[in-house]
Amino acid sequence: MNATHYDTLGVSPDADAGTVRRAWVDLARRNHPDLAGEDPGSRDAAQRRMQEINEAWEVLGDESRRRRYDATLAIERRQNWQPGAVSPEFVPFDTSEDPDDPAAEYDRPYGDGSTVPRSLQVGPLPVLLVGFVVFGLGLILRFGPLVGLGAVIVVAGVLAFVAAPLYAVFRSSRGGLD
Repeated sequence: MNATHYDTLGVSPDADAGTVRRAWVDLARRNHPDLAGEDPGSRDAAQRRMQEINEAWEVLGDESRRRRYDATLAIERRQNWQPGAVSPEFVPFDTSEDPDDPAAEYDRPYGDGSTVPRSLQVGPLPVLLVGFVVFGLGLILRFGPLVGLGAVIVVAGVLAFVAAPLYAVFRSSRGGLD
């Protein structure tokens, strides 16, 4: 695909009219043929470059021409699109604010930023497993105190499963929100 008028002026397709005009004026001042000197080759090159710049300005400087030009570029992009390639309308990254994002509701994270120790996060599972093993071993050996100890450890494991998340919530809410 050939260079577009946007490429010629060095502006993005979403540039406003003022930005396009400033780019044209800047390029016209830097590339004017009168500044090329007396060398016919460099003067001809400067005239060709200035003609490109002026053609781009004629299209992008006029609102209706620019709309028609943008529509033509969009058609060309769609016609040149190959299956499997990224769509010409694809925007890979958007830095604008998302008003519907619930994570953006507060400027700072909830709580004081402290973390819950890893032992409290995974600790209830081993306690529960040990309880089941001791309880099962007590049943196999038909030893009442071991069955009782296993039952107490299982209950402690279940309580740990309930208590660990409550502790994490309590610990993180100490900082609270304003």
